[in-house]
Amino acid sequence: MLNVGGYARISDIGHLGDGRDGREGVSRQREDIDDLARSRRVRVHRVYEDNDRSAYQRRTRRTAFEEMVSDLESGVISGILAYAIDRIARQPRDLERLIDIYEQARRPMVFATTAGDYDLTTVDGRFQARIHVTIANKFSADAGRRVARQRQAEAAAGKPHQGKRAFGWKDAQHVDEREAEILRRARRDIVDGKLIATVHREWVEAQVRTPQTPAGRTISYSSVPYVLRNPRLCGFRSYIPQEHRARAGRLDPVEYLVERTDGSPVVGTWETIFTPAEWRELVDVLDARRQTGKGRKAGTPVTKRLLSGIARCGNCGSGLHSAMYQRGTPSYERYGYYYVCTFSGGGCGRLSRSGPPVEDHVERALLNNLGEKARGEARSEPEDPASADVGSALIRIDADKAEARRLRAEDLLSLAEFAREMRRLEEKERGLSQRASVPRVAPVHSRSLAARIVREWETYTVDMKRTVLTRSIEAVVVSRAGKGGAQRGVFRPELLEIVWK
Repeated sequence: MLNVGGYARISDIGHLGDGRDGREGVSRQREDIDDLARSRRVRVHRVYEDNDRSAYQRRTRRTAFEEMVSDLESGVISGILAYAIDRIARQPRDLERLIDIYEQARRPMVFATTAGDYDLTTVDGRFQARIHVTIANKFSADAGRRVARQRQAEAAAGKPHQGKRAFGWKDAQHVDEREAEILRRARRDIVDGKLIATVHREWVEAQVRTPQTPAGRTISYSSVPYVLRNPRLCGFRSYIPQEHRARAGRLDPVEYLVERTDGSPVVGTWETIFTPAEWRELVDVLDARRQTGKGRKAGTPVTKRLLSGIARCGNCGSGLHSAMYQRGTPSYERYGYYYVCTFSGGGCGRLSRSGPPVEDHVERALLNNLGEKARGEARSEPEDPASADVGSALIRIDADKAEARRLRAEDLLSLAEFAREMRRLEEKERGLSQRASVPRVAPVHSRSLAARIVREWETYTVDMKRTVLTRSIEAVVVSRAGKGGAQRGVFRPELLEIVWK
C-alpha cells in the first residue's frame, strides 16, 4: 500500500469578517482526503495543512506545501491527495515543480482529487492539470481585481482598513491608550533627537509587540519606523495596491496617501493618536535622517560623543575628535576619553582636553541658557541660504577657509567669528553633495519646549542632547593653556568659549 500525503488549504481566514478562523474549511477537506484514500486504497502518511495561506500570491510562503514537496521528492510519500487541484496550486510554476518530480520518479505515484485523478507522468495528464491550474489562476486574478476595486473605493470614502488591527488601536475605530502612549512618547523622543535604534531597543526590552509581530519573536527594527510613519496615526487614509505589495513587500505608507480631487488627504472615520502637524513633523525628521551625506557612514559602529563636530580647536579652528585614553592609566580611570585636534582630521595636532569636564561645563551653560529662555521670549533661528553650483561652490569654500585662517593669523578675526565661519563652511561643504536641502527640525526653542528640555535633560540620550546643543550652540572653542598654564587635574573654564547661535 502506497504512503501518500494529503494537502488541505484555505486562504480566507482573517478576511471573512464573521469570526471564523478557517478551521471548518480545512476540516471538510480532511474528510474528503480520508474518503479518497479509502477509495484509492492508499495510506495517508500525513495531512499537510496550510491554513490562511494563498496559493496565488507569489510572495506567500506555504510552509506545509514546501514540506510536502520535499517529502515527495525524497520518497517519504508517493503521491498527493486533495479536494481539488486549485487547493494545491494556483500558480503554474508550483505545478511544474510537482510535474518534474513525477516525471523523474521511478516508483508508482498518485495524484488524486475529488474531481478526478491526474497522471502527471503522461502528456495528457500534464495537459489537463496545466489547464485546470491556469483556469484557477485566472479566477484568482479576476477576484483580486474585484477586491482591489472595492478596497480602493473604501479608502476613498475614508473607511478603516480591514484585517488585523493596527498597533495603537483596539479595533478598526477605537484607540488603545496604552499603545497610543507608547507611540506618543516615541514620537516626542525621536523629534528630540533619539535614534530609531534606541527606540527599538527600548521597545524590545519593554516587550512591545505589534499585532503583525510573529509569535515568539520580538518586534523587528524595520517595524518601528513603519508603525510611526503610518498616516492612520493622524487620521489620514492610505491605500497600497496588492500588486505593489506583491512586488516589493513592505512599502512606505506615506507614499500611498489617498487624496481628494483638490489634493487634500482623505480623512478617515477612526480615533486618532497624533495631530496632522505632529505626524508630519515626525515624518520630516525620519526623512531628514535618511538623507545621504549626513551623520556617520552606514555600518560605522562608533557613537558620536556629545561635542563631536561642535568642539573646535582655538588654535586652528578645526573640529575636535574624541579618543580613548590608554587603559590602565589614571586619565582613563578618571575621564575615559578626551577631545583632540588631529593632523589626520586637517587640524594642527596641538590641542587635547579631557572630555567629561568640558561636556559638564557646556551642559550647565546650555541648561542655564534654556532656563532663562523658559522665563523669557522665544528666539527664532536664522535660515541658511541655498548653495549654488557644486563644483564652483567647493572651490569658493576652500578659498574662504584659507582667507579665514589668514585673517585669524593676522588677528583680524576674533576667535568666536573664526570658529563660527569655519563651522559654517564645513557644514556647507558636507551639504553640497546632497544638492537638496534637509528640512530643519524644531527651528525654535519656545519657552514651553525649553522648560521641558531642562526638566527631562537627565533622561535624554547622547543623540537627543546633541540635537538640542546644535540648535542652540554654534561651536565650543577650546583654547590652549599656553606654556606652563596646564595643571594636571585642574579644569579651567576660562579656556572654553561657547559661541551661541
